[in-house]
Amino acid sequence: MAIWNLKEKSILIVDDFENMRTLVREMLMPLQPDKIIAARSGNDAIELLEKHTFDLVLCDYRLGSGRDGQQVLEEARHRNLLSYDAVFIIISAENTSRMVMGAIDYLPDDYISKPFTPSELHNRLEKIIYKKSKLKNISTAINDKNYSKAIALCEQKLQENPNGQTDLLRTQGELLVKLGRLDDAEQLYQDILKKRGIPWARLALGQVLYQQGNYEKAKIQFESLIEECPDYIAALDGLAGTLEKMGELEYCQTILTQAIEKSPKSARRQRKLATIALQNGSHEVAEKAYENAIAEGRFSCFGSLADVGGLAKSMVYQGKTEEAIKSINRIKKNFKQSDENRFHTALASSIVYRETNQLDKCQQDLDTAFSVIDTQASTLNPEVALELTQTCLTLDKPELANKVVKQLVNNHFDNEQLLDQVKKLYQQAGKLEEGSALIQSSKQEIVKINNEGVKLAQEGKLEQSIDFFVQAAKGMPNNATINFNAAYSMIRQMKATGDVSKYLPLSRHFLEQGHKIDPQNQKYFQLIKLAEEFGNKAA
Repeated sequence: MAIWNLKEKSILIVDDFENMRTLVREMLMPLQPDKIIAARSGNDAIELLEKHTFDLVLCDYRLGSGRDGQQVLEEARHRNLLSYDAVFIIISAENTSRMVMGAIDYLPDDYISKPFTPSELHNRLEKIIYKKSKLKNISTAINDKNYSKAIALCEQKLQENPNGQTDLLRTQGELLVKLGRLDDAEQLYQDILKKRGIPWARLALGQVLYQQGNYEKAKIQFESLIEECPDYIAALDGLAGTLEKMGELEYCQTILTQAIEKSPKSARRQRKLATIALQNGSHEVAEKAYENAIAEGRFSCFGSLADVGGLAKSMVYQGKTEEAIKSINRIKKNFKQSDENRFHTALASSIVYRETNQLDKCQQDLDTAFSVIDTQASTLNPEVALELTQTCLTLDKPELANKVVKQLVNNHFDNEQLLDQVKKLYQQAGKLEEGSALIQSSKQEIVKINNEGVKLAQEGKLEQSIDFFVQAAKGMPNNATINFNAAYSMIRQMKATGDVSKYLPLSRHFLEQGHKIDPQNQKYFQLIKLAEEFGNKAA
């Protein structure tokens, strides 16, 4: 009879082989789980994670075509489809460096190598679940997004038993950063390091220094850590990001190259190398990195067909015009047919023809891109919007350029560096005055919209203010200020009525959306504390 059990636990088994799904289910049944659901693919797993809450996920690494097990974990964590205390284990018949290092960004709770016996599986699960159970109250507070309460619980447990509490210290530090308490986080990591030079604490200190804008100190911290731990990928990423902020792009490229040699499976890391290499004029390096970003991102939530435009530029700058068009057509054919595919491949082709002065062909591809622009315009990333603007101005289509720029300003009206890039494009086209006037009028329009919503709130018309900002956010989903003001109106309404059921989850949604857009914006840290207070009342 089992000493422990999985009663009241919900389990997801993911494997593309039915026999393996059945075998794992039979191994788990003696532990009396409340529910076991099986998925035969990564896509099915994500759909189930969207609909259900699971305490334990056992996921094979190789899942046939589509997402692999690591990509399931990445997306589940990125989209918050797993609770903080959920256990995710990857099962694999292989233990290659590529697989293990590929998991470096989103580590599973454990790996189990095939073949394994029931007792091996049970023993492994018991250890992991026991470890998680020690943080149960803290996990509950985090799941409720009550980060201040979670920090207090961490402090209480550390006072009760200050020794051997690594998980508590790491969690406490992460929560302090989450709440923007960077000075407190820095002090915590400094105190840990006075006792012992633990690599994760050194990494976390470097990341805090980076967020504080202390780039020189962050650089020194990351460099010293890498010198002692050369395979620490997160430290390499931290140093690369710091060097980019400091404008040391050649050094940044070198560090990213080292990171990718050790862990090539990250679409985001490949994309960052490609972007930096393109700026450095290292077009061959950029070409390879963009190709890898596209390949690794095909089934990843971090993949983006916007990379096709970068690939086209890196190839055409090497004189590979025909090869660039062939690559674009191959990607268009091999990837899922969609408006996104049509838009990005057409834009990439227009870039090739723009750079080679084949303006008739460029115009044809621009027309194709704009035929689907209404489905893409509000979510265009800045790099894509700049390329589209440049192409429109090159073809003397200022009305189309203005349409793109207006949307760009709507979402990024306070990003002066980006707006300067826009002005530079208009200046190159001999239309600086027109571009500057457009930017200024668009900024004024955003300020007016924002002020109207704020005024409604100030007049006590909170429901109207909420509706106003929610509609504004639909049209400007990447405008952090609009998202934060939508959340603020909801918080004020909850305070006025005492009813948190209607707006607490929605306010948190807008807060997290704004935080993703602008992680350093202090409004998030101010409002998240207010939202926590209502979360306590709802509990």
